[in-house]
Amino acid sequence: MVGFRVSIVGAGSIGSALAACLGTAGGFAVEVIDPSEEALDRLLDLNLPVSLRHLGSHEPLANLLKQSDVTVAAVPERAVPAIARAAASAGTHFLDFSPLHADTRQALEPLAGERVVLNGCGVSPGLVENIASSLLARCAPVSELTIRVGSIPRLPTNRLGYGQIWDIDGLIDEYTMPCEALRGGERVHLAPLEGKEHVVLDGVTYEGFTTSRGLKDLAMFATAGVGNVTFKTLRYPGHLEHMQFLLDDLGLRNRRDMLRSLLLNGLPIIEEDELVMFLTARSARGARKLEASSSYRFRPSPVLGPFNAMTSVAAGYAAGLLSLLRNGDLGERGFVAHHSVSGAGVLENPYFSPLLAA
Repeated sequence: MVGFRVSIVGAGSIGSALAACLGTAGGFAVEVIDPSEEALDRLLDLNLPVSLRHLGSHEPLANLLKQSDVTVAAVPERAVPAIARAAASAGTHFLDFSPLHADTRQALEPLAGERVVLNGCGVSPGLVENIASSLLARCAPVSELTIRVGSIPRLPTNRLGYGQIWDIDGLIDEYTMPCEALRGGERVHLAPLEGKEHVVLDGVTYEGFTTSRGLKDLAMFATAGVGNVTFKTLRYPGHLEHMQFLLDDLGLRNRRDMLRSLLLNGLPIIEEDELVMFLTARSARGARKLEASSSYRFRPSPVLGPFNAMTSVAAGYAAGLLSLLRNGDLGERGFVAHHSVSGAGVLENPYFSPLLAA
């Protein structure tokens, strides 16, 4: 019996990690498509029970997707709109890991009338919104919510305490673009790299500061009655000051190509990373001020393959959503908001449990 047919476009880290999750889970028929034979060869070395297909330079991608149930765009952000158009042409469900930009939305809106569209299914946006909605449900009514996420080396390295973990282009955007937030229930933009704070989790000190692109659906928080919502990134102490030196003192904020080259060539590739989440909800009941928090720490697991924590968690969340889609739990069509997915069992699914640090 043929399983739920998943076409993963992109044989990079996230595409390979998702293929590893689904290929060993059962119930899925997975095909990975990539124009790079080198990338496919690396995936072949993992000996996964998945099919590999090379995409020729003149071969329409939509033709390869027509036999699939769902298309997954595991590609850099700039390539997502083209994959979305191909999925729409083929008439498949769709999942990606990137924020929803206007050109991608334009391609996906007609498709959403017929198929399920899952957008921004990584860590943030994505999983963190699901976790935040569970915290809000537990603590309602909430007046203030602070969401902190850090993808960092397990042990600090160099003066930045950082390395190449996910995507350098995305990192630069996070540090330089306006940050969406709620103040008094209204959508506002905050400056990045502001609101510095220190938090201690499990005896380890981190610094938190505002960054962009962490949240997809602020309207959900406003509807829930939350007045103030802030997203912050967690790093080891000293990171913020050194980044401000690069961006402001050296003027690299306005010289993106030079900053990108510097980070790509200067930062080590981190394999032993961890993903830290720390959410705080505050409320008042009469004269009493109340505070509740949730914290999670994810680390890589050889059970799920040779992938870092950030990649494994993003792939695990996407795999969980695809399992729900396969089982009919996400409906038949439409954009699916992360907060609408039941938080019960999300962190207990088999893709996550090996990653949660004790």
